[in-house]
Formats: sequence, C-alpha cells, structure tokens
Amino acid sequence: MSPCQCDTDTVSRSSRIDVAPTGLPVEAARAEIEHELAHGSVVIRAEPGAGKSSLVPLFVASSFDDLGDPTSSVIVTEPRRLAVRATAARLAELAGSRVGDVVGFTVRGERKVSNTTRIEVVTEAVLTNRIQTDPDLPGVGAIVFDEFHERHLHSDLGLAMSLEAREALRPDLRLVVMSATLEAERLRDLVGGRTVIDVPGRTFPVETVYRTRPDRRRLADAVADATLTALDEVDGDVLVFVPGRREIDDTLRAIDRRLTSRHSIELLGLHGSTSVDAQRSILRGGARRRVVVATAVAETSITVPGIEAVVDGGLLRRSRFDAATGLGRLETGHATVFAADQRRGRAGRLGPGRCYRLWAPDDHRHLDVAAPPEIVDGDPLPVAFELARWGDPWADDLPLLDHPGRQRLQAGQRVLELLGLTDSSGRLTPAGEQAASLGLHPRLAALTLTAAATGQTGLGLRTAALLDDDSWPQRPDLGAELEQRWGTLSRTTERLARRLGSNDTGSRAGLAELGFLLAKAWPDRIAIARPDRPGRFLLNIGREVEVDPADPLAAAAFLVVADADGDPRSARVRRAVGVDRSTVLEAAGDHVEWIDHVEWDQRDDTLRAERRQRLGSIVLHRQPLDRPPVDAVRGALRDGLRSSGLDLLRWGERGVGVRSRLAWLHDEDPEQWPDLGDDALLGRLDEWLDLGRCRSVADLRRLDATEAVLSLLPWEQRRRLDELAPPTLDPPKGRPQPIRYESGRPVWSVRLQHLFGLDEHPTVGPHRTPLTIELLSPANRPTQITTDLPGFWRGSYRAVRADLRGRYPKHPWPEDPLAP
Repeated sequence: MSPCQCDTDTVSRSSRIDVAPTGLPVEAARAEIEHELAHGSVVIRAEPGAGKSSLVPLFVASSFDDLGDPTSSVIVTEPRRLAVRATAARLAELAGSRVGDVVGFTVRGERKVSNTTRIEVVTEAVLTNRIQTDPDLPGVGAIVFDEFHERHLHSDLGLAMSLEAREALRPDLRLVVMSATLEAERLRDLVGGRTVIDVPGRTFPVETVYRTRPDRRRLADAVADATLTALDEVDGDVLVFVPGRREIDDTLRAIDRRLTSRHSIELLGLHGSTSVDAQRSILRGGARRRVVVATAVAETSITVPGIEAVVDGGLLRRSRFDAATGLGRLETGHATVFAADQRRGRAGRLGPGRCYRLWAPDDHRHLDVAAPPEIVDGDPLPVAFELARWGDPWADDLPLLDHPGRQRLQAGQRVLELLGLTDSSGRLTPAGEQAASLGLHPRLAALTLTAAATGQTGLGLRTAALLDDDSWPQRPDLGAELEQRWGTLSRTTERLARRLGSNDTGSRAGLAELGFLLAKAWPDRIAIARPDRPGRFLLNIGREVEVDPADPLAAAAFLVVADADGDPRSARVRRAVGVDRSTVLEAAGDHVEWIDHVEWDQRDDTLRAERRQRLGSIVLHRQPLDRPPVDAVRGALRDGLRSSGLDLLRWGERGVGVRSRLAWLHDEDPEQWPDLGDDALLGRLDEWLDLGRCRSVADLRRLDATEAVLSLLPWEQRRRLDELAPPTLDPPKGRPQPIRYESGRPVWSVRLQHLFGLDEHPTVGPHRTPLTIELLSPANRPTQITTDLPGFWRGSYRAVRADLRGRYPKHPWPEDPLAP
C-alpha cells in the first residue's frame, strides 16, 4: 500500500479517547474549540507552550465520541517528518497507547497505523497527495493543520483543497487551523470560521543577550564561543541554531575543540535527515548535559527536553526562485523576527532561560518580520504540477490564502510541458499521472520514468534519491557525488523501486548514462562552455552559470545543470554533470531546431548570415547561409544602422550639406520644417530607406542616402530648401562660396576683397537670419568675423586694412571699400 493512501474500508475505529488533565493553557479553551468545531471550522492562534499540538487533536477526536461517531478519524498535519514522529509519540502517550494504535503516523516511506487508529499525524505533502487521490476523504471526520504559520507549499495547497473538497463533496468535514501569527484573521475568513480563538502560552522568562554579529566565514567559531559561555552560565542543556547541515558539522567540531576535561558534554546534531533513532534519543533527553546543534527543524513543532539556553547564529537558509531567470537559489540570510522569537522561546519551555543572539539590538530592528510563503517565493514547478493534478492549472477556483501568481505558474507550466508531464492546456498526460504516483519533485519523477523506459531504472532511482535529499553537502560534480554515495542510497532507492514496481536498484556500470537522464529531466538547463571565459557556461534559457575554473567540470564542452544558486550576478553551479554534443542531441533532439540567422556584427560593422543549430539560447553548430531571406537581411541592416549610426550610409559632401541645412531650418521654424536628425531618421527608416534592395553592406552603401532623405519632403519644401537655406552664395566678385550650417548658425567664408562694394548684409532663412561672415585674407586665413557688414566697413575695416596692406602689399586695399 502506498504510504500516501489509507485503506479506510477495512478500518474499524472504536477506541474512545479520554484526555487526562495536563495543566496546559489550551485546556481552558477546550469548550470553545469544541463549540466552534461543531460549526465546521476553527482557527486557533496559540503562543509557544500553549499545548495546542499535544491536546487539540485529542479534543477533536474526543468530540466525535461525544457525538456518537467513534469511527471518524482525525488527520493532523505537521511541516516535517521529525515533527510528525514527535507529535505522534506525544499524542499516543497522552492517549495512553502506543504509536500505531489509537495514534499513528505516516511520512514518506514509513507508516504506522492500524484498524484502531483514530488520529493519524502526517506531513503536509502526504495530506495533499491523499486529497489528490481521493478528495472525498472517506472515514476522515476532521483535519487539523498544525504550525500553519510556516506557510509551506503543501500547507497552503492542502488547506485550499480541503476547503474545495468540503464545498463539493464533504460538507461534514471539519477543519482546524492552528497558527502562531497575526494572519489568523485572514485564515478565519478563508475557512469560514466565526472567530479566532487565542490561547496564551506557558513559557518562563528568557533573558536575551546580544553579541556582535560575526563574519559568516567565522560563524562556527563565534557560535562555539557563545555556546561555551552558555555552558558556563546555565546548568541545563543548550540548543544551538545554525542554517544547514554543513554548519552543524563545522559547529560541532568547533565546540569539541573548546571543551575541556571539566566539561562532560554530549554533542548532538539535529536536522531533517537525522536518523529516526537519533531523533528519538534527542527528544527523550539524556543523562549527561547536552549541546544540540540544529537547523530550523527545532524552531517549532517539537520540544527538545532539558534546554535552558539557546544560542542563535542568526541565519536561516531557504529556497527562493526567480521566475524571470528560471533559476532558484538556496539563500542563506538573516533570520526573521518571527523565527528569532520562536528560537528564543525554546529556552523558556521548562523554566527560566537565556538566549544568546549573535547580532546587535540595532540589527534586530532591521530584520524582516516573516519569510514570504513558499507558494509565492519558492520553486513554481511543484505548485504548477499539483494544480494540474487538481484540474485547476491557473488556480482560478482554488481558495488559496495567497495566489502563486500568473507569471510563476506560466514558468512552471512551460517546464512541465517540456518534460511531457502536461499537455498544452495544462492537464496531466499519462506520463504525468504516472509521475504523480511517485511522490517526487516533477523533474525527479520525469528522470525516473525516463530511466525506466530506457533500461536504466536503478541509476535513475539512485539519482532521484540523491537529489531528493537536500541535506547532503553538495559538490558540483554530481557524477562523482553519486558514485561516492552509491551505497548510502540503497534504502531510499529500494523504497522508490517498490513504488515504481521494479526490483532494479542499479549498478555503478550505468553511471555513463547519467548525463542523458539528467538532460531529459533538465532539458532547459543544458549549458555550453564559453571558450573565451574558462569556467563559464551559457544555459539554453539564456543565463550564464559558472564553476571554479580548477574544477574538472570546467573542462566539459557541455553541462547539464541540476542545481544552481540563481544569484543574478554570478550563478554558481551546485550540481551538474558534463556531457558531450552527441548526448545533448540524443536527449534534447526534439527541442533542437535549425534557424536561418542574420545579424549585424558590431565588432566590424558587417552582416553575418548563418544557418544555426540551436537549443534554446545556445548554438550547437553554424554554417554559412548563402541566400539569406530578404526580410531577415532588412532587419539586420536596420539593427546595424540603429547600433552603428547613419554614418554607415554614403552621404558625400552634398548629403552632409543637405542634412545640416534641413537641421538648421527645423531649428528656425519647427512647425514648418520636420525634424530629420539622426534619431528621427532612425525611427523612420522604413519610410525613406529602401532596405529591401540590399542583400549586403555593400548594397547599403551604394544607396543614395541624400535623395532618400529628400524624399521625405513635399515638393514645395524641396523647392524652397535652396531658396531659404542656399548651399552657396555669390559675392560681388569671384566664385560662389558655400554656406556652412553645421554649427547651428549659417557661416559664409569669403575673401574680404570679394566683398568690396557690398553695403547690405546678406541673410537667409524664413526669418532673414544674418549670415555669420568669416572674412578671409588673400591667403584664405580668417581675419575678422561679422554679422554686420555695413558696420564693419564703417568701423574696424580701417585697422584690418592697415594690417593687410602690410602683409599683402601687392593687393589693392582701397580706403573706401564701397567705391565703384
């Protein structure tokens, strides 16, 4: 029987549940809880130490006894397997039975229930899968959602699916949601509750001691120092919080180095993959003083006995996903206020305690209040998969507390379709239905199904087992890691094999096929090496990732990246395997396409036309394209002009002059004369430049750009162009001289001698703008600039004349320049 299914048809529950007094605060709220439960929904906001996890499930089960319905079972959800076992043990103790009798539990791979089980404690994912399998939930009278404030994906989905199942199939289903946050009012409105029941906690005073925040590279040493201080200042056990399994190992070693003969301390680590026997030992207590170094698993849901002091390293590790890049990252950041308060409260469960925080009071004021829900911040692939199973791919009808967002669902659905688990409408395919039965992340399920179809079942199962356990210290080379941990994966592999209906657990000889299997499960994470940048790879989704250039993976031609940290500045590969081109083509051949590609190469202002074999954003092969499509050429030339500018065109002296005259006229009279500057012309390329005639850069440069620009002017404006902004002007003597408009003012350079006799200053333009006349010597050197020629003759001409007569005595310099 699958661990996520319950054979309720054969269950006969008749054991009455009696709850003996415990003195826990929640007992005072029992009557109110049972009264509200009779109306269908209860929302409980309880402080630490209230006893909600220990007693509320018993109250709910007992209420069915009072109604004469001892066969209805109660499902209790917990966020982690460790909490499931601990809660089941506590409930069984209070119910006066063994685990597996009145109280049982189910986690992935392990189930202890019987035909007398009235309360079943499960992980949130187990409940989601059970509702997906049979939304009618036969035999279940109530569901208790414990620690809902953690807002894991399956807590949100499980509650929403339960609400929809109650609405459509099970109006008698009762729901209890227990949370420790201020979101209780939102939950009440969501579940249709009438009120929020507040339950005080039972905690003792905890003194908070702040210390200097350490550099993260010295976290283990700083935490160890604080732990030794705690051991000296309190008599009981010490609970230490660090972000992950690697930090647990480092911290335990650092503490061990500091212990002396006067200490008789047992050092223990507690994380999600701690063995069941070790978990039980930690939760039972010990004869000697203990230091328990734990991850966030010890924040809520469980009570470690004997704890009198907490050392909080101040860090929290969680998964975040960037839908824009398609990459997730395991982010280590500062703990939230909520997490810090939960950790602090662990020191006051059994008596007065002390909490050592490795940050300053000023730092505390800048912490985030709480982490965002996983459904809006985590990997969108599992939520998209569960919604596809539920038949509501866009969550249009599902009553979720927070919607995952359309962009994130689109990202998840694209990958699901790529993996063949859903069709274009977002519904599960037959392969998707089979994947759902495996209880794995959709990618790992797809990998397992591919392995089974290609005769590599054992390899696929071991790979899935390794990647499904995020507690292992990771190394970039997944193949080397898999070979190293091959034997330790046997138990999980056997469990997955039973689900798949196989007895193939694989052999190391099949490791050569690992790259192919990963490429089938991560077809969007195939990366090609950047030859110009050692250790850098371009993913086919368009992002770059990197490995240490000294790592053997850096020499691979291609990688399949199973995990990367998603850092937008420099995404580091956490797990990958090197593959060759033939493996890429074999695994991802359906997604490879040949594309005629024409682009402008800015490095040398040339047109590049190629046939490219592409897999997403990476190019697998190139070959010259002899006859590129006209539209593609036009587009590339358009891009070239916009990136390199209009100087690519052939203008010549006339063209430069025409454009400068038009620019000046626009400045003088913008209502009558259009803007034909570079930006304006680049924005209207298709209106004036016939790029359809061009098949090359040479063709582009043969175009008459000047006439093309003039074609934008109506006939009347073309006629008046020379009239209002003449290109040249005739002086009284000599040849016509050009007028320059480039500077934004018309400048006419002419020999002074050629203007003798001219007593009226020449003007141009619609407003009769005076020319700026640059008066030249016989050697064509500037001697004077004027915008008032008559004034020049009557003023400074005498001084200029004296100077020029001395330098050019052979030229005539009349005293009266206006004389005939």
